[in-house]
Order: sequence, then structure tokens, then C-alpha cells
Amino acid sequence: MFAIRSLLRTNPQVFKNVAQARNMSAIATPARNKVTTGEMVVLSAVMVIGWSAIPAWVLVNIKNYRVKE
Repeated sequence: MFAIRSLLRTNPQVFKNVAQARNMSAIATPARNKVTTGEMVVLSAVMVIGWSAIPAWVLVNIKNYRVKE
């Protein structure tokens, strides 16, 4: 990987066309549109259900996991 990078850097035309430089910046500003309370409740509920779905599945099926064959 480093050899490819050094090869691209030595050839300016290839570097210009193939390996483009990335200039990124982020500006932190307040939100333009406030999220409503209803949306916040629904999104929070979806997150809590998503986070607890697998642990709940494991707890419901714990007897099946403990069965020795």
C-alpha cells in the first residue's frame, strides 16, 4: 500500500487525477429545524427496543442454550 502511495506521489499527473486530496471541514451550528417531542419519543423507543432486542431474546431462550446434547 505504501509503495502505491509513493508511486502516485512521484507522478504528479496520476496523483492529480487518481488520488485526489480531500479537504474536509465541519461547522457545528444549531439545528435549523427542531425535532418535535413526538419524533423524539418514537426515535427513543426505537433505539431502546433495538438495544434490548438481542438480550431479551437470549433471556427468553436461555433454557434452549443450556441444553446439553
